[in-house]
Amino acid sequence: MKFKVLIQPIESIDKQLLNWIREEIPKLVPVELEIRLSLWPLHIDYSRIFDWKRMQFKAVEVNRLLYKVYEDYFSDSRSYIVSVVLGDGYVEGLNFIFGLAMPELRVASVYTKRLETSDRGKFKLRVLKEVIHELGHLMGLGHCINPKCVMSFSNSIAEVDYKNVQFCRECEVKLKEYQHIAY
Repeated sequence: MKFKVLIQPIESIDKQLLNWIREEIPKLVPVELEIRLSLWPLHIDYSRIFDWKRMQFKAVEVNRLLYKVYEDYFSDSRSYIVSVVLGDGYVEGLNFIFGLAMPELRVASVYTKRLETSDRGKFKLRVLKEVIHELGHLMGLGHCINPKCVMSFSNSIAEVDYKNVQFCRECEVKLKEYQHIAY
């Protein structure tokens, strides 16, 4: 059986982007993929997940909210959630993050604000790289020292652009080992 991944948009994410992600992720990671409607209509208490002074989402709280909303989804140990958030995110101690994985919750989030560019193709590729990166963390991978690997740490948009969308050979082997152990 494959791992199951739920992509949960928060805010109004472009449907074309989501459809493209739906097509591309299974080419890179062997998963069953499901995309849900945006959480925006659920009348979320934004005071808990958004810092109005910083104008950024609180990434840890976003992940905790997703875990709470989808508690039943996690009855299967091979299930993960990755949210795609239209906005900027942060964790304490950092000015911003592109994404945050919390493997203990099996939830990750990706923030699109700093990935934006007028080049639509480049933007889509940046979002896909960050979704794959955070999914890799959820599936047991750490940061990779290979700067071209999708699991390479990105501290700037230039580093996001430099890395590939694929796992390097070493990370691919680790991912296959993880998938074997998880069954």
